[in-house]
Amino acid sequence: MWKFFQSDKNGTSAEFEDGNQLVTQVTCPPLLPQKCKVWGQKFTITGIPTGSDDLGVDGSGTPVDYYIPADTDNDIYITKISFVIGYGSAAELWEFADKNAALTNGINIHYTDTHGNDIVIGNPKTNYDFLRLSLSDGIIPTAWELRHLGATNDYGILLAVDLTKYVPSYGIKLDRCTNQRITITIRDDCTDADTFNCRAFGFERFE
Repeated sequence: MWKFFQSDKNGTSAEFEDGNQLVTQVTCPPLLPQKCKVWGQKFTITGIPTGSDDLGVDGSGTPVDYYIPADTDNDIYITKISFVIGYGSAAELWEFADKNAALTNGINIHYTDTHGNDIVIGNPKTNYDFLRLSLSDGIIPTAWELRHLGATNDYGILLAVDLTKYVPSYGIKLDRCTNQRITITIRDDCTDADTFNCRAFGFERFE
């Protein structure tokens, strides 16, 4: 191990050890204007907050897109997406909701970059696919399903996909004034889900 001191033309010195500059971590935020603000929006059929967010539709004939587009003014960083899936009767992990079968084509969750390329994040077809997508560390066999989620005595799933684990450290970025977007495409009959929507969370970075 070796250390040395280096000075600039003004005589200000800095200490280096093993080729690294030694610094002290500040224990409080800097006194500077905040350039980020909390952001959240549901995936909707129009891409704007007032659009329909009901993913429980029949997309088996014509796929239905629900998306969040890039903003015209600020960069958006999406750090998590949270799904709610509610249904009337107890379900199994191998089916979608309480459909008594897996989906055929699956629900396509994908990101569109500036060049129009689609990058698939996930394609869940079953309840356990949604749990796997959330990078769950382990499931107690009978504890994955909720009761009374949307109504008395019904069942459901509530889970979050942490995109910062897929794209460290700020998740998926939607650059301002671009055609970038993140989309959920319904490609099967998902009407067995009485409640089915997804909300994105993150922050906006502005000038």
